[in-house]
Amino acid sequence: MTRRRVRFTETARQQLRAAKVWWRANALRPELLASEVEDALKILSLLPGAGSEYEYPGIPDLKRLYLEKAAAHFYYVFDEHEVIVHAFWGARRGEPPPMSSPPSG
Repeated sequence: MTRRRVRFTETARQQLRAAKVWWRANALRPELLASEVEDALKILSLLPGAGSEYEYPGIPDLKRLYLEKAAAHFYYVFDEHEVIVHAFWGARRGEPPPMSSPPSG
């Protein structure tokens, strides 16, 4: 099984950073977010097809993977070499995440 490189857009990086700050300040067990994110990134690198399809204007073949403890999704696209995460967004927000920045790093 081939492991893909996982990259984040700047938007997704900022969203994940904000979630980590919130979890450190508010969650009873803030380490759960880091653990779940790490597990999800392993899944994305090995089995990116595991997510469900998600329609979003301008981003074909977008998928999302639900993180149960975080109650959030990774929104991403992939090919045979890499996964690009476009957003990390709370599932209960009731609105789609912003996704516009090009991949970084």
